[in-house]
Amino acid sequence: MRVVLGIDVSKVSSEVAILVNGEKVHSYTMSNDAIGFSRLLGDLKTVHKPEIIFEATGVYSRRLQAFLDEHSYAYTRLNPLEAKKQLDSLRVRKTDQIDAVKLANKQAETINRAVKSLLSQYPIRSITSDNGSEFSSW
Repeated sequence: MRVVLGIDVSKVSSEVAILVNGEKVHSYTMSNDAIGFSRLLGDLKTVHKPEIIFEATGVYSRRLQAFLDEHSYAYTRLNPLEAKKQLDSLRVRKTDQIDAVKLANKQAETINRAVKSLLSQYPIRSITSDNGSEFSSW
């Protein structure tokens, strides 16, 4: 199961969108304080290796970044100009909640492209539950 959290960070609050296998399952607004970060931590602890993506919004995103670093969560921090370019090309209307979902979707697409690229370079011949015992006689 692949879980991606897209977070659109603002001054007072952040929009969080949670996607499971590419489908939005939940979204909410969190405050950028101890209470909001506690709620986010609760969500993160329920998932094995969540993918987290947010836009680097200067002083506003630094608290989120410090929080994730403190709790040893890996994340993708997008350059604001690149994020704007990518989101504008996908956007019909602008809301922070929509941006949070689009950030999460963008992360999922990027990972999928990387995996496909690796598989094309290093093709897998077979995947077996017996860990390749059919090749043990070689």
